[in-house]
Amino acid sequence: MSLETRTHKEQLTMNRLISFFARQGIFADLLTIFVLVVGVASTFLIRREVFPNIAFDLVSVTTLFPGSSAEEVEKLVTNSIEQDMKEVDGIKKLTSTSSESRSFILAQLDPDQTTEDEAKADIQNVIDRLENLPEDAEDPLVTTIDSRKTPVIEVSVAGDLPEMQLREIARDLEREIETLPDVARVSTRGLRDLEIRVEADPRKLARFQLSLEDLVAALRRQNVSIPGGTLEVLPDAKKGKIKLVRTIGEFETDEDVKKTVIRANELAKPITIADVAQVSYELEKANIYNRVNGKPSLSLTVLRKEKADAIRLVDQVKALIDELKPKLNPAISIRFINDSSYYIRRRLKVLTNNLAVGLSLVVLVLALVLPFRVAILASIGIPFGFLGTIILFHNAGLSLHLISMMGLIIVTGMLVDGAVVVTENCVRHIEEEGESPLEAAISGTLQIWAPVTASVLTTVVAFAPLM
Repeated sequence: MSLETRTHKEQLTMNRLISFFARQGIFADLLTIFVLVVGVASTFLIRREVFPNIAFDLVSVTTLFPGSSAEEVEKLVTNSIEQDMKEVDGIKKLTSTSSESRSFILAQLDPDQTTEDEAKADIQNVIDRLENLPEDAEDPLVTTIDSRKTPVIEVSVAGDLPEMQLREIARDLEREIETLPDVARVSTRGLRDLEIRVEADPRKLARFQLSLEDLVAALRRQNVSIPGGTLEVLPDAKKGKIKLVRTIGEFETDEDVKKTVIRANELAKPITIADVAQVSYELEKANIYNRVNGKPSLSLTVLRKEKADAIRLVDQVKALIDELKPKLNPAISIRFINDSSYYIRRRLKVLTNNLAVGLSLVVLVLALVLPFRVAILASIGIPFGFLGTIILFHNAGLSLHLISMMGLIIVTGMLVDGAVVVTENCVRHIEEEGESPLEAAISGTLQIWAPVTASVLTTVVAFAPLM
């Protein structure tokens, strides 16, 4: 097919399309009203967030090796894991960091060979087969790095109260917030875990002829939970059943630790942990100290689910806190920090103001150079384009975020430019060519659609690499 034939067919197709909408005025009006009404409804339903969900094609492997130096971590943990991870397909680059008690390996993936889920599963299979890791090393944790679970707000709990009491209040709030349906999880900062601390007395150990290794071995030996198989009741017994047998010896209180037997002395009297060490139930040592207005505080960072609306979730968290405040200690002060919905609301406000102010100014300016009716028709393109985009976003499962809203703001000028050029050309056909409004609408639009489309496509092409 020659270029002239193809161009002629495109012109015929465009001519039919423009003629259809120009002649079917009722249909065009109903379509416009439909887009405006459904678009307004979609603005209340569409998901809103700060930034879109992004896959970074990164998988991390974190391994804790308590009490080891950086050199030991690299030699015994990092090198072993890296060596086995090389057999996984789709890894473009491996980067490792070995520090005191911690090994961190970051795998950069090749998106043309594998996906995050496939690579994570392959790496997890390799990690599960590892047999040469140190006995004291914890199981490696394999995670993907993405933005699906992003923090939306931070709740700060502060007050001049004992830390144990402040901790209990923060835990209660954490459990309440996690009941919200859009909350993925709540991450804590400054919240120290409880631990049973055993401080051995060297003189007492020497008197009983014990070493520190004997004390550690006794604790490790008795703090266990071991499956013991099954116990099958004889068939002739009543209500024959199969029961699971399990040996449970995990420590629950500091008294359980104190009663732990290390060994017996010459007189067969048991030597317990309480005989050689001081046992206390305390908070772990602090690594981070939080303060709000000079008062001790604990922070609860709320992470939303992938499909959750950030503004709606923040409103739910604030409403829940307001409901719980009367039940809390009056000495407690609760503040909201790093509220991501603030930026979304501000950008939405800018978008709404631009839409309203821009629409008014466009009508005013166009009314000075064009008939008022034509100016109104040209201005309808702004809300029509915005709300039509919202409908497409909502139906496609996309969200409104800072990047897409900035794009909508930029496109405002393009919509006005195209509308002004087309309507002004149609008016020229009425005034200079003496055509009827219907003929002018068809011929004027048909004459100008190609250059207007080309001008829009140049901007689309310029921004296409950002996809």
